[in-house]
Amino acid sequence: MLYLYLGFLLAQSHTVIKVIYNANIPPLTIAFSISVFLIWSLIPVLGYPIGKALTKFTRTKSYCNKYVLLSLGCSISLIEQALFYFEIFSKRDGYYTMIVTASLFFATAYISLDRKQGS
Repeated sequence: MLYLYLGFLLAQSHTVIKVIYNANIPPLTIAFSISVFLIWSLIPVLGYPIGKALTKFTRTKSYCNKYVLLSLGCSISLIEQALFYFEIFSKRDGYYTMIVTASLFFATAYISLDRKQGS
């Protein structure tokens, strides 16, 4: 889950850094903004451990290495940004975007890329 979260942060951080850089705010406010960003971006990623728990409960095989998880985190972040860019979601939609993003993370728990190829 760590690599998935880091990939998500990697793609989301560009916008946050750009806003913080252009704002004229005190350093303590910047630290608070970054901590809120880290916590708020963790919430959609929590769909992944829920999905992993269900894969163990249903005995479904799922495995992704750290590079795949990192790229999936970046991809899901870019999908979320595209939803805002193409105005499918707006800032007024509330938590719909977070639910969609958490659902995408939930779906990644079911991706299985086995290390062994079929024999």
